[in-house]
Amino acid sequence: LETLIRDAAAGKIRPDVTDEYLQRGQLSLTAADVWLHDLTTTGEEGLASQLRDVTLTELVDDLLLGRSLAQRISTIPLVEASGVDVVGEGDPDRRAIRDRIVALTGMSESWFDSSLQTSFSSVQEQTSAEAVAYAICSWAACVSYVHDLLVPPRTRFLAAVTRLPQLVRTTCHELIVHLQNGSERQQTFYRRMAQDCESRLTDDVGQIAATDLGRFDTFGFEEETVLKASLQALQEANWPLASDWSARRSDPDSFWLRREPLRRNAWQLVAGAAKLGTAIAAAGTAPHSGLGLAAAVDEYVRVGAAVDQAHRHLMQDRQKLWRAQIPESDAIRTVLDQMQQRWCDWAGAWASGFSSVCRTHGYLPDSAAQQRTLFEDVVKPLANGNGPTAFFVVDAFRYEMGQELLASIGESAKTDVRLDWRLAELPTVTEVGMNVLAPVSKGGKLQLHLAGGRIAGFGAGEFRVADPETRRRSMHTRIGGRTCPRIDLDEVLRLEPGSLKRKIAGARMVLVHSREIDSAGEAGFGPAVFETVLKDLRSAWHLLRESGIQNFVFTADHGFLLLREESHPMRIHGSRSEAQRRYVLSETAAYHTGEVTVPLRDLGYDCEDLQLMMPDDIAVFDTGKQRKGFAHGGNSLQERVIPVLTLCHRTVAGGGSMQYSVQAVRREAVAGMHCLSATVELAAGSLAFTSMYELDLAVRTPEAPDVAVELCEVRGGARRSAGTLIATVGEEFELFFRLSGEQDARVTIELYHPGGEENVQACRLRERFDVTGRAAEPSRAAEKSIRQLEQEAASQSWLAELPEGAVRDVFLHLSQFGAVTEPEVMEMLGGGREFRRFSRAFERYAECVPFRIRIDHAGSMKRYVREGMNG
Repeated sequence: LETLIRDAAAGKIRPDVTDEYLQRGQLSLTAADVWLHDLTTTGEEGLASQLRDVTLTELVDDLLLGRSLAQRISTIPLVEASGVDVVGEGDPDRRAIRDRIVALTGMSESWFDSSLQTSFSSVQEQTSAEAVAYAICSWAACVSYVHDLLVPPRTRFLAAVTRLPQLVRTTCHELIVHLQNGSERQQTFYRRMAQDCESRLTDDVGQIAATDLGRFDTFGFEEETVLKASLQALQEANWPLASDWSARRSDPDSFWLRREPLRRNAWQLVAGAAKLGTAIAAAGTAPHSGLGLAAAVDEYVRVGAAVDQAHRHLMQDRQKLWRAQIPESDAIRTVLDQMQQRWCDWAGAWASGFSSVCRTHGYLPDSAAQQRTLFEDVVKPLANGNGPTAFFVVDAFRYEMGQELLASIGESAKTDVRLDWRLAELPTVTEVGMNVLAPVSKGGKLQLHLAGGRIAGFGAGEFRVADPETRRRSMHTRIGGRTCPRIDLDEVLRLEPGSLKRKIAGARMVLVHSREIDSAGEAGFGPAVFETVLKDLRSAWHLLRESGIQNFVFTADHGFLLLREESHPMRIHGSRSEAQRRYVLSETAAYHTGEVTVPLRDLGYDCEDLQLMMPDDIAVFDTGKQRKGFAHGGNSLQERVIPVLTLCHRTVAGGGSMQYSVQAVRREAVAGMHCLSATVELAAGSLAFTSMYELDLAVRTPEAPDVAVELCEVRGGARRSAGTLIATVGEEFELFFRLSGEQDARVTIELYHPGGEENVQACRLRERFDVTGRAAEPSRAAEKSIRQLEQEAASQSWLAELPEGAVRDVFLHLSQFGAVTEPEVMEMLGGGREFRRFSRAFERYAECVPFRIRIDHAGSMKRYVREGMNG
C-alpha cells in the first residue's frame, strides 16, 4: 500500500508531503484516495494554477525558449547572488515554483538552491529562467544516469534517486532524451549542463566500470568510459563485448557522437576491429594436409574470405578515418597494429596449411577449377548463346571482392546469378593470370614464353598472347562475330550511352579491362580506391546492360595480400635482383626453410625445366625496393582464389516506372570533412506502395572528373556499401566526405543514382566544395593544367549560378585577373547602393564560384583576391 500511494502521488505533490502522510500510520486505500484528491483539487490561483497541468518537458521548453512562463518566473527573485532567500516561505509564487518542480522531479530543495547558485548562467538579483532550467535538468540528468545504471551509484547523494517512484524516474529520463534530440539551442544547453554536472559525480566519474553502465549515455564520461573499455576488450580478444558496445554506438541518434563526429570515427574503427577478430575466431584453424585441394579452398570460401574482407575494410577505414585528433588516438593506433598482426598470424597459418595441402595433393586443381580453362568453359558458351556477353577481367580482384560486388548488384527472379571460385595459375602475377584468361591452353598445357629470364606471355596458335590487344585477338578468334571490342573500365563509365552502344554494336563479346586495383596497390594507396573500383564495376555492369549486354562474367588474374610491411619481416632468397616480391624463378632448385619449390612442368607448363620458389606463408622476399604493403605472386589463398561471377539476364534492361528525386543541402564541415544532408523522395503522382524501399546513390564532381571522392561516414537513413550509399526512400541522411585532386580547387558536386535501375533525378548542389591538392609529378601537373585551361576556355558554366549582369562581371574579372578593388567593384555595379546589396550577398555568391576569395584591407581600401581555382 505504501508503494502504491507513492506511485499515485508521484509527479503531483512533493515527495516530502507524501513522506509526512505515510508516517502517520494506519493507512488505508480509501483514506489515501481522499487525501490525494483533496491535495490535487484545491482551488489554487495565480502561478500555481498555471503550473499544475504543465509537464516537465513543457516547463523546461518554456524556460529555454523564453515563453510566457519563463518571463513570469524570471521576474520572481528566488535567491540573491549570495544565496540568501529574499522572499518569505509564504510567498505563493515562490512556493508554487518550488512545489511543482520538486513534485515533477523528486529533487530536494537544497539541490534546487545550490544549482541556482552554481549554474553557468549568471546569477543576478532576479534568477534567470536558464538557471531554473539548469537546476531542473541537472537533477533530471542524474536521475536518467541512475535510471540506466546496472548497479547502485557510487556518489553518495545519488542514493536518493534510487528511491524515487518509477514515474518520476521515467519522466526525468524522457526530458533528457527530449533535450538531446531538441533544437540546436536545446542541445547546446544540454551539452554545457551535462559537462558541468559531471563535476558533482565525484565517485562515479573515472570509477564506474563500463560493464555497469547502461545503453543510454546521459553524460559524456559514459561514452568515454565505454570507448576505453572497448579498446581494452579488443586487446584482450574479447570480440563479443567490443562488438556489443560498438553496435550500441552505431545509433545515429547518439548525442555525444552526433556532437563529435571524430568519436564516430573511433567507434567505426572499434567496430571494424571487432568484426575482424570475430571473423578470425570463426574461421578457426588452418586447413591441414588431410584435406583435398578443392576441400581446402571450399573451407576458405566458407569462412576464410570473410576474414580477408573484414581485414580489407579495416585497412580502408584506417586510411580514411584515423587522425591524430581522434579520441584515444594512440590506443586506437595500437589496437589497429595489433589487429594487423593478428591477421598476419592467421593468414600466415592458413597459407602454410594450404602449402601443406598442395605438397600432398598438387598445386593444380581439377580442370574445371583451373584458371586456364575458364574462357572455354564459361565465357565462350555464353558468348555463343543467347545475347552478347561482357567479359570483365579485373586485375587483383580477390574472391571476397567478388562476393561484395554480388551483394551490391543483388539477385532477382529475372537474373541467373552464380559465384564460383577458380585457382589462379602460379606465379600469381599479371603477366601469367591475365594472359591465361585468353584461350591459350592446348591439351591442358601452357606454352610459356620468356624474355630476359621473366615470363612474357604464352603461345596461342600463330601468335603470342602477351598484352591486352593480343588477348583480345585470341578471344575474338575463338568467339567469332563481326567485332570484339576491348574497353577499359574508365572508358565504359566515361562514354555517352549512344557512343557506348555504337562501340559494342554487333559484338558477341566485349572485353572490359580494369587495372585500377592493382595500380593503386602497387602505388601504395590501394585501400583508398578499393571501394570506388567496386562501385565503378557495378556502374559499368548497369551501363553495359542498358546498352544491350545480357550476359556478364567477372573474374581476375590474381588476388593480393594487404600487408603493413614496416612491421612484417622480409625473407632473404639469394640475391635481391633474382627475387620478385613473392616468388623466384630459376633454372636451379633451392630448398630453403619456409619455402616451397615447384617445377613449372608440374604446374602444366610446356617449357624448359624451370623451378618456381615461393614462401610457404605470407612473407615477402627482400628485393631491395621500397615496401608498398601490397603483394602478390605467391601461393596464399588470398592470391590464388579468384572469383568467377556470372550474371545472365533473361530480360532486356529497362528502368523502373517510378520516379524519384534527390534533395540535398550543404552542412557545416566537420573535422576536415565536407558534410551534406539529403533525402531521396518519391516524385509526385507515383504510387508509394510500388516504390523501391532503398536506392543506391553516389557522389561525383561533374566539372572535374579527376577529383577523387572519399565517402567517410553516413548516418541516418542511409548506409555505405562498396563505395556507394544505400539510401532509404523518404528518410533523411547525413553524408561526410572528402575531395582530393592533383591541386587545390573548388568544385560542385552531384548526388546521382549510379545503378540506373530506377528513374532518379540527380541533385547538383550550387555551392562549391574545397578540393585538397596532392603532390603530382611536374609533367603530369603540366599536362593536366593545359587540359583544364582548354576546358575553362570552352566553358564558364559556373557563371550561370550567379545573377546576370554586373555581379557576373565582377566574378569573371576575378577569375581572369585574380584581384579587384572595392572602387572597381562599385564602378562595375553602378553605385554605392548596388555595392551594399552586393556586400550583403557576397558570401552566398562566393559559394557558387570555383575559387576561394579573401578580402584584404590596406588602410581604408578593400581588395578582393582570388586564392585558387579549379583549372
